[in-house]
Amino acid sequence: MAYDQSMWTRRIKYGWLLWAAAGTTCTMTAYGFQPVFATACGCMWTLLWICFNLSTRMLICNFLNGCVDVFFRQVAVAGAHKLNFSDEPLLLAIAPHANQFIDPMIILKTFERPVGFLCAAKSMRYKRGPSDLIAFFANGIDSVPVERPQDIATVGKGIITSVSKADDKVVVHGQDTSFMKACKRGDQFLVTKGPCKGAVAKILEVVSDSLAVVADNAFSGSDSNEESTYENVSDAPFKVLPKVDQDVVYQAIYSRLDSNGCVGIFPEGGSHDRASLLPLKAGIAVMALGACKQHGEALRKRLRVVAVGLNYFSGHRFRSRVFVDYGEPFEVSRELVDRYASGDKRGAGDELMAQILTAVKAVTVQAPDSATAETFWMLRRLYVPDGKRLTLEEKVALTRGFADAVEKDRNDPDVSSVLKKVESYHGLLKHYSLHDRQVAKAGSDVLDSVDALAMLAFRLALLIAYAVAILPGTILASPLLVISEVVSRYKAKVAVAGSRVKLKGRDILATWKVVCGMVLIPALHTFYTICVYYLYSSKEAVAYFFFMPFVSYTSIIASENAYQVFRSIGPLFMLLTKRQTGVELREMRHILKRDVRELAQKLGWAEIIKKADSHNAGLDELRSPLHVSGFPRAD
Repeated sequence: MAYDQSMWTRRIKYGWLLWAAAGTTCTMTAYGFQPVFATACGCMWTLLWICFNLSTRMLICNFLNGCVDVFFRQVAVAGAHKLNFSDEPLLLAIAPHANQFIDPMIILKTFERPVGFLCAAKSMRYKRGPSDLIAFFANGIDSVPVERPQDIATVGKGIITSVSKADDKVVVHGQDTSFMKACKRGDQFLVTKGPCKGAVAKILEVVSDSLAVVADNAFSGSDSNEESTYENVSDAPFKVLPKVDQDVVYQAIYSRLDSNGCVGIFPEGGSHDRASLLPLKAGIAVMALGACKQHGEALRKRLRVVAVGLNYFSGHRFRSRVFVDYGEPFEVSRELVDRYASGDKRGAGDELMAQILTAVKAVTVQAPDSATAETFWMLRRLYVPDGKRLTLEEKVALTRGFADAVEKDRNDPDVSSVLKKVESYHGLLKHYSLHDRQVAKAGSDVLDSVDALAMLAFRLALLIAYAVAILPGTILASPLLVISEVVSRYKAKVAVAGSRVKLKGRDILATWKVVCGMVLIPALHTFYTICVYYLYSSKEAVAYFFFMPFVSYTSIIASENAYQVFRSIGPLFMLLTKRQTGVELREMRHILKRDVRELAQKLGWAEIIKKADSHNAGLDELRSPLHVSGFPRAD
């Protein structure tokens, strides 16, 4: 799976097939054949040309890139240029895994080298359903299937009545169970209901159908109580997670790396919708160290580990934004490989995992929960001078700097005071359905009632014009909008019910919206083309089939503009009905900007922000003394 730079200069084969396609279409049309039939015959030559010149992977990647372009309003990237044209083997540690199957699509979009992803074998199996589309794409881009114990777990017969300790052994007691048949050494018990739901225990010995010896740390921590122990397990239904031999997977990864390939790994495991990283799994360290051990110093000198941060801005929503941050590549030290080869696998793996975790945190924004994450974003908005527009890269770097700074000085009373004020201000914005930028733009010229009324009337008229323009497209797209919303919400609900880490299942939403679009958009487009053919004529049907996609995409852009106009109606209406509230919000924002700036200057946060700006995104000017007090005066 080596990177082939010649792909950019590869000659087109059998170009005469394209000439034959155009000739067939034109000739058959001239002889009086129906244009649709003539075009279909010409397309046969085009399909032959595609088969000779384009690989299945290339077609799939280009199709998925198109899906990303439609779903996301902006995809920004930093750091990839350092890696795209190298020929070194790369291990990409991608986090957070916040958008299920959209995450690998984003990597394919922003990284030019071929990447083979580790993918759950469950997702790559065909099941004769909508998910087969995901399986097709996963297999088409040469993903490496990984069998996960939870995907092939079996429901245990009977219940675990209790867990006790005798003769320094932790013993599981079952009722109506068949441990001898259902379990073996190395498997795990997983509690599926009750206060200890989610707790696991590794089986050391199966004594009888109702007795099994498990590891000392058995059932430590559950979904609802991290402090729970085996003593809390009582009358619990369970599943058996089989021990899975992953040697085949590791050998496949070693082979790809030795041939200078790129392997993408989501070290958190499954996707999730939390604001903080899940604990990273040690598999990526085992792969790096194992490959270096098996293929020697020649591979170790070439192999690089790269952290990749996926920073979504409401990534589960249509036409949202994402910033992809490729970190600095680093090599696996010879000392760690020697320790791993000599038997200290856990010690060497833990040290490499610590390096990977540090690298991942350097390209992501960490927060204990979504509310705290929103506070960090608000701190960034208040810190930036009014009128200064930041790129996505600068926004993420600055927010990351505030997250690090707040974590360092969280116990400082001044920090606590400012955070409470920011949270209060943010809560008021939510209450009035306002955005901070709308308050920032509410200057003295807008506060005048006559101006506000005139602007409100103009924007209402503009909104009506937009509505008239996009209404036909919205009606045509309504089956897609309704079905994708219903399916994605249902899938999210099912995923939350079967997961220990998902909160609302938002990491599932975008995937199923895109999957529904892949199926329904071609189906609806074909159906509408047939309707045009029967209602009008073949000429209109041909024109509709080829040019309606461009009109539809234009409608999407227009709907975004209409939404921005719609969002501005609320603040203008409030200025007319609650002028004093608007003045108070603006004054509160002015005071908060000053407090945030003074706090950052007092505690030396500028250096932390500078450290977070790993790609030199241009935040130096934000730290200049000019902007510390350079705020517009409140009238």
